Amino acid sequence: MELQDYITPLRRWWWLILASVVIATFSAYLATRDLPPVYMARATLLVGTALKSSNATGNEFGATRPLATAYAEIGRREKIAIAVMAKFGLKEMPDYDVNPSVDGQFIDIAVTDTNPELAQAVANEIADQLILQTPSGGESQDAEVQAFVNQQLRETQQSIIETKAEIQAKQASLGTISSAAALEATKGEIQTLEQRLEALQNNFASLMSSTREGATNRLEFFERASLPNPDFPVGPNIRLIILLAAMGGLVLSVGAAYIIEFLDDTIKSTDEVARLFPFPTIGFLGELERGKDGALSVADRPRSSFAETFRSLRTNLEFASVDRPLKTLLVTSAMPGDGKSSVAFNLALIIAQRGRKVALVDADLRKPKIHTLLGVPNRDGLSDLFLGQVSVQDVIRPWRVDNLVAITSGTPPPNPTELLGSKRMEQILAELNGLFDTVIVDGPPFFVADSWVLSSKVDGVLVITQPGHTRKSAARAMVEQIRRVNAPVIGVAINRLNRVATPDSRYTYLSYYYNHENEKISRREYHKRQTLPWFNNLPALPALFKRTEKQLTNGKNGHTKPTAIEAPAAEAETVFEGTDKVENPVVEATPAAVERDADRSQASLKLLYDLSQELNTPLELTQLLKRILQMTVTSLEAESGSIMILDDEGNPVKAVGIYNDKFTSKIMAQASQVVEHGLTGWVIENKRPVVLENTFEDVRWMRGEHDNSPRSVASVPLMSDDRVSGVMTLAHGQVGYFTRDDLSMLTAIAVGVSNSIARAREVV
Repeated sequence: MELQDYITPLRRWWWLILASVVIATFSAYLATRDLPPVYMARATLLVGTALKSSNATGNEFGATRPLATAYAEIGRREKIAIAVMAKFGLKEMPDYDVNPSVDGQFIDIAVTDTNPELAQAVANEIADQLILQTPSGGESQDAEVQAFVNQQLRETQQSIIETKAEIQAKQASLGTISSAAALEATKGEIQTLEQRLEALQNNFASLMSSTREGATNRLEFFERASLPNPDFPVGPNIRLIILLAAMGGLVLSVGAAYIIEFLDDTIKSTDEVARLFPFPTIGFLGELERGKDGALSVADRPRSSFAETFRSLRTNLEFASVDRPLKTLLVTSAMPGDGKSSVAFNLALIIAQRGRKVALVDADLRKPKIHTLLGVPNRDGLSDLFLGQVSVQDVIRPWRVDNLVAITSGTPPPNPTELLGSKRMEQILAELNGLFDTVIVDGPPFFVADSWVLSSKVDGVLVITQPGHTRKSAARAMVEQIRRVNAPVIGVAINRLNRVATPDSRYTYLSYYYNHENEKISRREYHKRQTLPWFNNLPALPALFKRTEKQLTNGKNGHTKPTAIEAPAAEAETVFEGTDKVENPVVEATPAAVERDADRSQASLKLLYDLSQELNTPLELTQLLKRILQMTVTSLEAESGSIMILDDEGNPVKAVGIYNDKFTSKIMAQASQVVEHGLTGWVIENKRPVVLENTFEDVRWMRGEHDNSPRSVASVPLMSDDRVSGVMTLAHGQVGYFTRDDLSMLTAIAVGVSNSIARAREVV
């Protein structure tokens, strides 16, 4: 798995993570905002007398450790708590703890309470209660006994002093004695005095141990508890509690996001589509908003982003049919609900808008949908043709869009698989191929055998998948079945992409292109213009493909007869950005014009094929850009063209241009100003293509000093990872020269150029 696979669940479930953190944080705040401050008081007891003795032994220090542990345990017992509560009349004890120090010399008593005075008093009282538990800490010693012991201590001490003095005197007299007998007698007296001194010292130690000051098993205050500072409570730490709650919400929500993703078997991104389906992805389709009357179509919103995605799909299908005819196309999916019927319906509409005669056939005899989308009754349809009681002409239903007819599924049959796999089905398709330019077949999902037999009778199969709905297991099963039946799959179209967040750069590119609402540019933004002597005479990259959408009417003799060409009514207001209004003139289509348009269409498809081959050649980037530019200019007879490459900061680093069939090196000299002030800068800032029908009427076009005549301009950004890596611009001297199809074709080329730039940078 790549890093993106770990980040994607977080991006998809960001709202769950954010909501969990906010709820946890707010709940913690509500729970802690009214909590009172808590104060702590500490008292410390000293164990034994080792620290006060100037000649303390190791045994004395070692004896205090078990004593400290034992008294700390006593301090935590209920007996001490009852005594303290009785002293202060408390119903319950404040929170407290009694612990010995590590070396056993001290016992620490800590009491916490919302009342600082009470905390201080309880800490000191617990210490007093522990002292009372020691042998020398109570009132058990009689005063007279203690006085007698003290008198004995004083007398014994005096005797010890006198005995030491007498021993010293005897020892001093040894040097003056000459008689051996006297010397021996004096030594005996000294020995007797030493024995007496030892006995006196032992007696003195015994008497001292029975006093309070000499006891080893004793406790005394080392530090009494002081009154806590009311300005510095020890708790609660509200910030820490809220922070921990937020972290807990974050951890739980992130874990939930990964668990949901793990349990979710649906395809979640376009990258997963590419991994699961070994076919090219030729369509990134959006979803049209539903109106009050139900689902809308490209016929209702011809200038919407939804319609533009289908134009791109149509273009890719035309490119796929360069080497082989694509008269009949089966539209299917891995699962029900992927939107194959709506795709088939809108694809038929968008192909019909090209001027081709299209038949939409509902071959999903089990769960038909086309009649619902068209709003027509489901009778006398495809299934009725097998009975031989009606003809193809009888079941054809014209729709409100010219050049488009539909054949509904008809009466539900008991054996749809046998009917669709019969010779009669082949005859029906052959008859439709003779009547129409394109036949779109809406088939069942591919887990049904009906689609298996249909795939062998059509020229191509279009697979529809929907991220967030299509299951991976169903996709894998579909791929295996496609391989078994050797279905002629053209490619995969990803449906309803705007329902899910996707990091796919290709769809990001298309979304920048299509998601616009004829934005007008304020003249105030462009009132500071600088004149450039040369660059505006070189209006950059020419149109890769020039196509005009015309409605053609065929006569009965098969020859094309002149007809008025008029834009659909739904597109009557405006076609491109940059003009306040675009009238739709009625033009008489002569046979010569019709032939010229047909030649132009074929030339465009050939150019697209040639460019795809050129993009795969191992040329240096500058040479490759020149080749692409030269091919497009030559093919379209454009006046001029340019491709500008940007670095990561958006500064121009490379540019190629053609003017009057010659490459020019002047373009880089003016690139920075064009990026800052001209149409190129607008394209970079807004990250979407634009067509100017008349450069004299649009403030985004920066006119040069020799720019004396209006022209039509188209400019497209080169997108790379959600960033503009370059700009392709094209121009023609004829006002209104470029059409919406030009942008669709130019967008396809821009994607290829963007990938070439990315590959070149990776090599560097």
